[in-house]
Amino acid sequence: MATESEKVQDVMERNVQTADVNSTVRDCAKLMAKKKVSSVVIVDGSKAVGIVTERDLVVKVIADNLDPSKVLARDIMSTPLITIGPEATVKEAAGLMTEYRIRRLVVIDANGMLAGLVTASGLAKLVAKEHKDPIVSAIARIHATPTGGPYQ
Repeated sequence: MATESEKVQDVMERNVQTADVNSTVRDCAKLMAKKKVSSVVIVDGSKAVGIVTERDLVVKVIADNLDPSKVLARDIMSTPLITIGPEATVKEAAGLMTEYRIRRLVVIDANGMLAGLVTASGLAKLVAKEHKDPIVSAIARIHATPTGGPYQ
């Protein structure tokens, strides 16, 4: 399978949205909405230290009826980060994601800097393109003629 030997750097999302550890959860949510992403990597200075996902917003803020303008990213971020290097294989990335039961894997370069993000949906897209499987395509949200879907 070609996808197993591909490198993380070839499939990772490079345009990763970040927020400071002292950002409010509301600011994180606004950034996710504006950029149409499901997570932001939380940084302390130039170091990636955590991640806030849509699930974190629901489970750790909304479900507890907390005020998102008063809760800080540092208080709800998932940490420590599970990371991988850009030279690792996609198979290694998938193995880490399976082992830790995560859907996003932060890519850190040799200098310790944020380089990208590997996502479960990104891996599904890779597999769907290779195998043309309608089930995997549904998971990856791939359609022959993208329309954006009914929920606009």
